[in-house]
Amino acid sequence: MINKWKSIAKIKAKGIYHNLQSIIEKRQVKERLDPYDTSVIVNRKPAQVQKITFVVERMAKYNGGQTSILRLGTELSKLGYDVGYAVYKPQTKSDMEECASTNLSKYQGIMYTNKYLSKLNSDIVIASSWDTVPVVKKMKGYKMYFLQDYEPYFYSFGELFLMAKKTYEQGLHMVSLGKWNKEMVEKNCNVVSPVDCVEFPYESKEYPHCKRDYSTYGKKKDFILAVYLKYDGKRLPSVTQYLLKHVKGEFAKEGINLHIKYFGEDKSFHCEGGTNLGMLSKKQLLSLYRKADFGMVASMSNISLVPYEMLATGLPLIEFEDGTFSYFFPENSAILTSLSYEDLYHKIKKVIEKPQLLQDMHDTSQAYLETLSWAKTGKQFSDILEKLL
Repeated sequence: MINKWKSIAKIKAKGIYHNLQSIIEKRQVKERLDPYDTSVIVNRKPAQVQKITFVVERMAKYNGGQTSILRLGTELSKLGYDVGYAVYKPQTKSDMEECASTNLSKYQGIMYTNKYLSKLNSDIVIASSWDTVPVVKKMKGYKMYFLQDYEPYFYSFGELFLMAKKTYEQGLHMVSLGKWNKEMVEKNCNVVSPVDCVEFPYESKEYPHCKRDYSTYGKKKDFILAVYLKYDGKRLPSVTQYLLKHVKGEFAKEGINLHIKYFGEDKSFHCEGGTNLGMLSKKQLLSLYRKADFGMVASMSNISLVPYEMLATGLPLIEFEDGTFSYFFPENSAILTSLSYEDLYHKIKKVIEKPQLLQDMHDTSQAYLETLSWAKTGKQFSDILEKLL
């Protein structure tokens, strides 16, 4: 009888969860519909390219996507462009500046609150996410769209999925950060405008190389695994925890302790089999990477900065075979696992027993990382702008 009531309670709880999810999604659709615009624009090329404005929802701390926008904007500013960042939701300029400084301490460019949207007279105005597209379409200037991910994949198939997808078909000149977004847009959408591409870089100065002796791995009985975890499905939060919980159990049978350190999500987010360190500053991240023996990221849509940062410090990386890591790095740069915990366990065990494999991966990834920089990517973006004239 007790088990029966437990089952009923679980079913009710599940029903409440799905109802809550439905309410949240309906609210998101309603919020997005008010400014949503399906029209296809006629994008007139500018007479000059001097003033550039990026548009975001709000400036937010510890936001990887906005950090990349600030880095790109800063590099364009160094090249002589007049760069600005505008929000379409209410936020004070001082709060914008504080959030931006947290993400990139020495960013360059001017912050504009939403009160300035209709007053800005930019040569180039750039959407940074699908919800900013209808805002950008109403602003003055040549309309561009900086693609940091294929955003329909942020949602299950439905209204938000389709609304996001349609923004790639509205005539904005798109520039993809890495080739995966470009491929997804051209493959899945009726594209009527240019889709260019710049390299996905990282900032080497913030995550310097840490000399490691992989040969000691075979003698160790304790390993620290730094795991980037987010609640959204594209990061495989449930699958990752399931795999690691079982891998930890397999190693425990051999007297090896796997200490799992999750990071990237609020501390209130419950994690299994390890400790949730929460959202970390750059200084805290570097400290974690240096202490850790392995890093793990689920790059299932466009890659993030985290794999670059981990590899830059010499931290051996675990990624998923079904993800996008191979679009960005050469073969044999990381340990690629399937969704099977047995597969992950055996692959980690193999590199521990044969640490030369880790050294080979390190050499491959380092050689590639040395070819990347935000200065180079900024110049690539500038070249695209100059071709408009």
